[in-house]
Amino acid sequence: MSNSNQILVSLLNLTAQEVDSVNSVNDDNSLSYYVTLKKKPNSVCPICGSIDKLFKGYYKKKQTVSNDLFCSSSIYLRIPRYLCKKCNHSFSIVNKLSPPNNTISYSLIIKVMNLLTDSKLTFRSVASLTGISETSVMRIFDKYCHISKVAFPETICIDEVYTKDNDYKSKYSCIIYDFYNERIVDALPSRKKEYLSKYFDQFVSSGQLLSIHYVSIDMYLTYKLIAKKYFKKAIICVDPFHVIQLLNNCLSKLRIRLMNSYSQNSNEYYLLKYWKNLLFTSNLDCNYKKKYNKVFKRELNYYDILQLMLSISPQLSNAYQLKEQYMSFNRNSSIEQARNEFPIIYNSFIKANIPEFYDFVSALANWKDEIINSFTIYKGRRINSSIAESMNARISELMYNTKGIRNHERRKKRIMYCINKDGFSLKL
Repeated sequence: MSNSNQILVSLLNLTAQEVDSVNSVNDDNSLSYYVTLKKKPNSVCPICGSIDKLFKGYYKKKQTVSNDLFCSSSIYLRIPRYLCKKCNHSFSIVNKLSPPNNTISYSLIIKVMNLLTDSKLTFRSVASLTGISETSVMRIFDKYCHISKVAFPETICIDEVYTKDNDYKSKYSCIIYDFYNERIVDALPSRKKEYLSKYFDQFVSSGQLLSIHYVSIDMYLTYKLIAKKYFKKAIICVDPFHVIQLLNNCLSKLRIRLMNSYSQNSNEYYLLKYWKNLLFTSNLDCNYKKKYNKVFKRELNYYDILQLMLSISPQLSNAYQLKEQYMSFNRNSSIEQARNEFPIIYNSFIKANIPEFYDFVSALANWKDEIINSFTIYKGRRINSSIAESMNARISELMYNTKGIRNHERRKKRIMYCINKDGFSLKL
């Protein structure tokens, strides 16, 4: 048997002992392969169990395999048929190479499902890689992707991801994550309060939600209201990243206001425009190597430039110090320290009375308990939504590449299949 024939037999999940011959024929400038299976003298009639039978020749069944060597060829199996002398029933060897009434081989189905774990690949691109139609790829995915229901873990993260063309008139899908095991628990088509209430209502009577001890959320009020209503035993935590993000946004608004108050040719505008990132950098080394700056016509390092920027306005300097104070508080505090130091932090922002920080002060007041709770350590890790943000990036990549998947069930299955990397089974 030639190398190409051996590859073909392997792609069909056959062994050399099961194959009688492999023949290739040129039909109208198209190459066709005919794989003839060996007869099985001991095969039994599936109706009466008799082994007394007559050979009736072969029947031909087309098969689809995935390999560049055979992408432009037609593959046919020649399967022996028999006639039972006892009950006159016609039968053939049981075909285990592909599903019943299907020309796509199990090996190709496995390849399709393996490719679909990649968030960069769409149904169309997988179809192109495997030589079958996009409709066939979607049909395979719908049929063989079995996403089982996952029990709610002790610690969950709730976050949202933008999903275009959503059937539920919502721009965002709500994703529930397992914080510790870094898996998706469920992907919901909407983050609206009405939908989330309806979803969690189904678990109330069974008591499944009582297993949730901690929940990490961003500062979306609906999540807080839902958590308080349904997670009776859970401690609600705000993701520290979102708090710091809000603080940095407030500082950025102050920088922009000050920048726009100066001429574009001024040194102040230059500093606030082109060195803005230094405002969001901590612990700059004053001894760092200096470089010549053409605007100031002298050697400066990053620390020097930051000091020049902060000297522009006492308000900016104060705002920067407040930001650094909160960053240190967030980075170094235990939950006990957080409870003691939070009022000091809050009063500092109140006393500063910086208009751009009003939103942050309001967040500190409205989310005080949840911010302090976020300092909780669970199994050696501080509770946060960083795993959600990481997985959201992959989900966003999937949604961008696929231009959105309108069908909610298919979108949910594809998201969970890409992230969790399980759910594929040939068993229906």
